[in-house]
Amino acid sequence: MENKKYLSLDNNNRSGLSSKLKGCIELNLIKKSEFDKWFNSSSINLKNWINSNNFKPISGSVLFYPNSDLKIEKIFAIIDNDYSFWEISRIKKSLPDGNYEIKIQNLEKYKCDFSLAWSLENYCFTPFNSKKDKNVLYKNSNLLINNKISKSVFPQINGIYLARDLINYPANIINPEALEEVCKDLANYHKAGIEIIKGKKLQEEFPAIHTVGRAAEINPRLIDIDLQKGKNFPNVTLVGKGVTFDSGGLDLKPPKAMELMKKDMGGAAIAIGLAHSLMLTDLNINIRLLIPAVENAVSQNSMRPLDILKTRSGIEVEIGNTDAEGRLILADALFYANERPTDLLIDFATLTGAARVALGTELPALFSNDKKQSARLVSISEEVCDPIFQMPLHKAYERFLSRENGSISSTGSSPYGGAITAALFLEKFIKKQTIWMHLDVMGWNLANLPGRPVGGEAMSLRAFFHYIRDFAKTF
Repeated sequence: MENKKYLSLDNNNRSGLSSKLKGCIELNLIKKSEFDKWFNSSSINLKNWINSNNFKPISGSVLFYPNSDLKIEKIFAIIDNDYSFWEISRIKKSLPDGNYEIKIQNLEKYKCDFSLAWSLENYCFTPFNSKKDKNVLYKNSNLLINNKISKSVFPQINGIYLARDLINYPANIINPEALEEVCKDLANYHKAGIEIIKGKKLQEEFPAIHTVGRAAEINPRLIDIDLQKGKNFPNVTLVGKGVTFDSGGLDLKPPKAMELMKKDMGGAAIAIGLAHSLMLTDLNINIRLLIPAVENAVSQNSMRPLDILKTRSGIEVEIGNTDAEGRLILADALFYANERPTDLLIDFATLTGAARVALGTELPALFSNDKKQSARLVSISEEVCDPIFQMPLHKAYERFLSRENGSISSTGSSPYGGAITAALFLEKFIKKQTIWMHLDVMGWNLANLPGRPVGGEAMSLRAFFHYIRDFAKTF
């Protein structure tokens, strides 16, 4: 794969975090409510400097304090009283190149979060820039951390960076074959088992995945990675929609709608990144990763609207729209996942525009058949500032999926509630006793925000990383 060497599973060096930095500048974080106390206890020289720079207790404000040689000796920055995860990302934007060490009072417990937010702001996708261009574009701002922080933060950084890179690469580089190669590297890195199902076996045993991908130049496949820790540990299965490019098929997308469709494998990228993060920890869980990898292209082999196909489950599905292909490949993958004991089944997919209309582009939609576990996930997502919003599996809308010919529609007969009907469709391929969570995500930042540059985004990865750690401990 061209540029594959940039797609690293070890991105610690890119994070800007290190336990071996010298000549660090103190970055003093001050809560707004403690500003007056801090000011009153400051030296006369510092008070004069504060006043001459009109430094006020406004969140995000930064004050550079020089020594006698006019070199920066210390930096003071104001943070909210109600601590915000992304504040350190915003502050980092104001800092010049250099090595830093955070100094805080009464906020030691947040040092891991500060370090992670720093590294997410440090992310930069520049594989096509020359070395000279990279030096101009890229800020070399590094943060000193200790080994305890690194053990908590680096697994998340590596997963998020990998997911972002995968989404950001164009579809001529990240195609189904390239996803297979990435997953082979992942399995080898973690000494996990891997099976690639394609060709005749895929056609016979996973007809929905085959049908969606059969029109493309690169053949479809199902990637199955399995890391077993012990038979008494919980079984967690992650499934990601791996449509590496979505033209819409015969129901062709208009040009502007097709422009960002390299991100239609965002669900696969998040699942791969999350699996990588979890495998880098010492959690006692069995992790399985399933990636149906296809391109939804146009050719004489394209599926057609109102075609009826029999899925792996035996359920016959009528194609409502060839641009609703993601739920078809997930149907086969989810049913396959449930053929083995699964304590927690999670799928990630850039599935519906309806979810974006309902919640916007920055808030993933959660559908789940388990109220207790989904409430716990939402609570954790708020705690770690990686928000998720739960949507209803409104059973009354199942009537929109029923067809008089005995099949079920892949899209439903109503133009409304599309995210709900899509989730209800997927639920038909899940065993009732399985805890199942479906994430309908954008997978892309449309605007530059602190720690979240325009481009691919591993939405919900951090929330699930913490939730699954909690799930494993309480299992």
